[in-house]
Amino acid sequence: MTQQEKIDRFWLWFESQAERLFAQPSQEIIDELTEQLATVDRGISCEVSQATTCSDRELILTAHSDTSRFKLIGTLVQRAPQIPGWRVLALKPPRGFAFHIDGKERLSISDWRFVPLKYSPDFSEFGLRIEMPEQDARLLDADSLSLILESGVGEVLLSLCSHMEFAGSSKTAGALSIHSLAETISDWALVRGPKSMRAWLPTLEQH
Repeated sequence: MTQQEKIDRFWLWFESQAERLFAQPSQEIIDELTEQLATVDRGISCEVSQATTCSDRELILTAHSDTSRFKLIGTLVQRAPQIPGWRVLALKPPRGFAFHIDGKERLSISDWRFVPLKYSPDFSEFGLRIEMPEQDARLLDADSLSLILESGVGEVLLSLCSHMEFAGSSKTAGALSIHSLAETISDWALVRGPKSMRAWLPTLEQH
């Protein structure tokens, strides 16, 4: 079976189940949707917004910042049929950092700062150091930090970061607010980033 046939088969399945899926909470359908998406490619999964009375539900197809699958996700979205009650989107969008995640203690994400790191003489690679309170650093590992940053800047911009590190209680001169991270990565990508990625850059809200 060709990949196009696999894609079309997925959408035929989704179309046949769309009404049932719409009526269920997001956490109850993610695994089923991901299992079906795996028939197209095992590296693709999804997020689903909660149902409301005033808008369509969003089905966001994600590769978790794996750029090798961006094109396939774009094709999946292009071949999606019009399905009442649903809106299909490619790749997790930037959502900003005005949120909290509860762990043993509450992470104060809104107070984090970052320092861009230059990993080659012409700045052709973009690295980051995230600076945060010590109590936040104790609760995090590299994977959980990546998930938080992906939520904040979206998976396209995060995929452009070739190196990430974090530290507690650092106060580097010139460190920037986490709230300007998406804009900083996007500005770099437009000037020095890989040209192949520029078509994927998200439109950022102006504040």
